[in-house]
Amino acid sequence: MVTIEQAKGFYKTITWQKCREYVLTRDLYLCQECLRTTGHPIPADTVHHIEHLRDNWERRLDPANLVSVCRTCHNRLHPEKKSKNIGRKKKQKKNKKIKVIEMNSNPEKF
Repeated sequence: MVTIEQAKGFYKTITWQKCREYVLTRDLYLCQECLRTTGHPIPADTVHHIEHLRDNWERRLDPANLVSVCRTCHNRLHPEKKSKNIGRKKKQKKNKKIKVIEMNSNPEKF
């Protein structure tokens, strides 16, 4: 089983960056999911693991297991991440505090 730390570290490696660039170039920087489902050429900015890292670490750099997708499709392919992001956003909003500066003036004497 792959840990979150392993996955985060993997995405920072030069090897992954080169593989990611290869896949985006191979797919002409177009979302393959949008092309497949709608036929519309939408720019891709993400490389998606068809077989997830946590399920098969050995295929993490296999171009046959990677596909270029747009952010919208990637979010749709990972509904489990959406619920985590919602919780994180709620927590961020909760942690935001409004700072009030109170101005106290000294009473002037004439």
